[in-house]
Formats: sequence, C-alpha cells, structure tokens
Amino acid sequence: MIVRVLSVVVLGLILAQPGHTADNFIVPPERAADAEEIWGQELRIYEMRAGGDMGYYLSLANPGYMAWPAPADEPLSYTALSNRIGDGQLMEAGELITVAKKGLSFDGDTALAFFETHRTRRAGGAAVDERFENIHVWVKREGDWRLIANMSRPVIENRQSLGNPTIISDGN
Repeated sequence: MIVRVLSVVVLGLILAQPGHTADNFIVPPERAADAEEIWGQELRIYEMRAGGDMGYYLSLANPGYMAWPAPADEPLSYTALSNRIGDGQLMEAGELITVAKKGLSFDGDTALAFFETHRTRRAGGAAVDERFENIHVWVKREGDWRLIANMSRPVIENRQSLGNPTIISDGN
C-alpha cells in the first residue's frame, strides 16, 4: 500500500510539471504525451514489482529485448530473463523502491529514459540502502512504447574521474 501511494505521489509530481523530466532536461512540447506515457510505464513497472509481479515488465518488452541488471555478470536475453523470473527469483513481494527521473531523450521512435532507483527494502522484507543508475531504451511500434534494452548499475559513492581513458575505437 505504501508503494502504491508513493507511486501515485511521484506520478503526480511528474505530471504536475509538463514537459520536464528533470531540472536540466526539457522534453519538446510535441513529445510531452510520449514522455508522460513512458514515465507512467516506468513507475508502473516498479509499483508492480513491489507486489512481486514482473509480468507487467515482461509485457512491455520486445522478444529481442536484452537486460543487464546490476547483479548479473552479463546481459540477459528476454528468454533468460523470463526464465529467471519464472523460477521465482524476482517474484517475491515486499520490495520498496523509489524512482527519481533524471532525463529522457528522443530520436524519432526511440527514447532513452535515465533514472535512479533507491531500494530500502528487498523482496521478503530485509532493510537495505541500495541505489542504482538505470537506462531503459524504448521504441514505439504500432503506437505503443516497448522496451528493447536496459542497463542498471549500482551508484558508486565518491566516484573518481577516469582521467584520460584509453580509446578502444575512434569509429574508423
């Protein structure tokens, strides 16, 4: 119930600021409806997940979808992710996660949603303080926004500058 109330409050805050996704990101007016739809789906994913239901998340994913969740050593295909969920590994209820939108970028029928999550209770009830940075890649097909990829990583406190990173490829 708390997650549902928090989700409604957060969604209300998002919708109260039309065209804005974060203080430094502004969605073009012609994309406001798309932004509202995508952020609504993002919040619904986490609301359903708190109740132990990952089916909504999978229903938004294209069959070619790839996910690289923070605890995974490598990206997971749609099949691997759905098998993992089917085994019950992600289906226990009780997670408490808040979502903070950080940005939304559009190019044609493709959108990238940047957001942070803060998990304070794991499924099953254990108290934690875990923060993640996330990217969801969306594509609009036949009028519906569908997930085609995601990546999540733990927030690194006091992140150090990479200095001069080695360039592996310059595109040539």
